[in-house]
Amino acid sequence: MAALLRAAGSDPGAVLRLGDLSAYRDFVDVRDVARAVALAVTAPGPLPPVLNIGGGGAVPVRELVHGLARLAGFRGELAEDGGGSARSAQVSWQCSDIGAVERALGWRPAHGLDDALAALWAATP
Repeated sequence: MAALLRAAGSDPGAVLRLGDLSAYRDFVDVRDVARAVALAVTAPGPLPPVLNIGGGGAVPVRELVHGLARLAGFRGELAEDGGGSARSAQVSWQCSDIGAVERALGWRPAHGLDDALAALWAATP
């Protein structure tokens, strides 16, 4: 999405055709994932067999895309065609339970969605 927005620039006539953005997903900043991995590999003693790493909340994909478009200064149209991944269409809501990783490692995400989107936009060539 960031690459599409970068290519479109601020052209008010630009139209980005996207799939269905109505799903809710649990987004997490890669910096938080890296910190969780570092904590896990250096943790003393055994850990639970599964530690979910996520933002801990379901966010509409549409909200993420529109937030990134605002950061990009995109003035065109984001046109949803209702298509997209068949697998994603079957799961309209997804959220990680991060309680186990918080108990085991004291980990919680440090970067919110706005911070993560700003970092993503800044890193997009």
